[in-house]
Amino acid sequence: MKSEYFTSMFWKVTDRLLLPAFFFLIAFVAALTFWQLLISHRSAEIQDATYEQTLFVKSKIESELKARVLPLEHVAGVSQIRGRRTDAKMESEAELVMSGYPAYQSIEWADPSFHVRWVTPRNGSEADLGADLSIDSRLREALRAAEESGTAKVTHPVSLRQGGRGFLVCVPVYADSKLSGFLLGVFQYKDVLSSILQGAVQNYSVAVYDGDEEIYHIGAGLAPREAAWAQSAGAGFQQLTWRVRVWPNAATLTDALSPLPDVVFVVGILMAALLAFTVYLAETARLHARELVAANKELEKEIASREQAEEALRQAQKMEAVGRLAGGVAHDFNNLLMVIRGHAALSLRRLGSDGPLHRALTEILKSTDRASSLTKRLLAFSRKQVLQLRVLDLNTLVAQVQELLPPVLGDDINLVLDLDADLGHVKADAAQMEQVLMNLVLNARDAMARGGELMIQTANTYLDESWVRRHGALRTGPHVMLAVRDTGHGMNEDTLSHVFEPFFTTKDISKGTGLGLASVYGTVRQSGGCVTVSSKVGRGTTVEIYLPSVEEPVQPVEAPEAVPQAVLAHGTILVVEDDDAVRRMTREFLKVKGYTVIEASRAAEAIQLMQRHKETIDLVLTDVLMPGMKGRELVSRLAELRSDMKVLYMSAYTEDAAVNIGVLDPGTQFIEKPFSPDELAGKVREVLGRSPTVPN
Repeated sequence: MKSEYFTSMFWKVTDRLLLPAFFFLIAFVAALTFWQLLISHRSAEIQDATYEQTLFVKSKIESELKARVLPLEHVAGVSQIRGRRTDAKMESEAELVMSGYPAYQSIEWADPSFHVRWVTPRNGSEADLGADLSIDSRLREALRAAEESGTAKVTHPVSLRQGGRGFLVCVPVYADSKLSGFLLGVFQYKDVLSSILQGAVQNYSVAVYDGDEEIYHIGAGLAPREAAWAQSAGAGFQQLTWRVRVWPNAATLTDALSPLPDVVFVVGILMAALLAFTVYLAETARLHARELVAANKELEKEIASREQAEEALRQAQKMEAVGRLAGGVAHDFNNLLMVIRGHAALSLRRLGSDGPLHRALTEILKSTDRASSLTKRLLAFSRKQVLQLRVLDLNTLVAQVQELLPPVLGDDINLVLDLDADLGHVKADAAQMEQVLMNLVLNARDAMARGGELMIQTANTYLDESWVRRHGALRTGPHVMLAVRDTGHGMNEDTLSHVFEPFFTTKDISKGTGLGLASVYGTVRQSGGCVTVSSKVGRGTTVEIYLPSVEEPVQPVEAPEAVPQAVLAHGTILVVEDDDAVRRMTREFLKVKGYTVIEASRAAEAIQLMQRHKETIDLVLTDVLMPGMKGRELVSRLAELRSDMKVLYMSAYTEDAAVNIGVLDPGTQFIEKPFSPDELAGKVREVLGRSPTVPN
């Protein structure tokens, strides 16, 4: 049951959760992939645009720097062509260059010994006049390199005397192939790069680096958001190698970043959720449909089960009604049989074996015995027989019956035993269960006229509520099953519905009374169990008996104590019986055997006799059922007057309220009606030889 429950829950979870989740993940991955493609495309566009701006800035810086140096080279070149020129003339030309190119911080003239002779500053200051340029190692190296190469050289970044950081362009000047000095163009990074890039780059930020030193910056700082879009390129000029880095401004980036990818991503997630929800609703509807179909099937099964239960109840009620009628008739009939049988037995005793009526009386006794056998079966069917229950091992019972079966079954029927080695114990009447098994075996034999296979099986089983409801069992719980299966001609449905009814039989009227299965039914039901029959025409019949399992150990059968007849052939017996004819017949039986008899027709009369009678009363022989007071209650009242008396019960049957609901307690002595004089005498001798009965 647990495995079926977990399997059902697994498929419910799979249908309602895993499948929608699977579709959601697929749609989500598709949306995420499309979003990534859009993001990648957008990123590529922004990076391409930024890279173009970077190349533009690089090219502009390189071209503009060359353009800034050309005037200085022109002045130096003119001086070389015309020979030595006056300092004043050269200074005026430098001023002209300064006016045309405001990026120059100053233009200086230095002699070959690296001393400044004149300065054309932007702000009109000549503070550097006469300065010794050889003090600065980088500047000195640049001057010597220019002298050696005869071309302009650019210094690495230096700290300018005018303030700030920048670089110098050193142009050697020759006169008559002889070095006459150097023209120095002083550039401050901020000024020269501002003049180059101002207005050239819009919506982008630019940073220029000489090595790790940032020498120029325009625009907003590099935020983490823009860092992913920054592009770099190398700008070379003379000995200088700068790194240019360009990135879009926040506003530019915002304008360039299309909301389409985000919209697509959000819409994709919503579509994935909608798809998953749709699949969930579809799977839920399908699951509910399956559950509805399963519920309909269960309802159909429940309706069929209830119909079976109702049919079983009707059958049980019918059997109960028939049983009550049969039990009442059997009780009265047994009393009549006892009187008839008793008179016949006494008459036969008086006549002897040579009397003219000996044969007739003998036939009367045989007929009463057969009639008594029929009434016993009716009492068994009506569950009003007296059972002497004890704990049994049905395997042992089957083994005992097996020894009697070979001559009964014949050579053409194969007997197969399938007995559970761990079979539980049951509480039942051993003699009655043996009779039940024999009845089933005989019915199976009669169903296999051409031979076949007969199987007797025992097994442990558990009856649940649905089984009890379908088959009309008495209670749920562990049971022991005894089954008899044959391969005979089987029965149809109509025959099956009547198999337990008394006097119903499919045999010839001369071969059966129809009480075999009826007595099986009554005995099993009275023992707290139930019996089922299944059969198909041509496939045989299976009868299964279920008895409640008990944990008690098997009780051995105690043999009655042997008592010498000479010692017990006398005594006083109180007979309590409401039926006058039966009471008189019982009295005659006891007197014939030599006993003194005191008789009472009612319980109250028996109590009064016990109070008045002063002599010893050896035995009380009482009927189980009497008007006004049951036999056990009477014995309890009498025990208060005589504690040493012994008790023997007699009855043709018992009702639910008598003798522990039809079951005698261990140690209770009982004789079943009708009985013969010898049977009664033997039972009386057995009881008188035992210890006094202690009433419950």
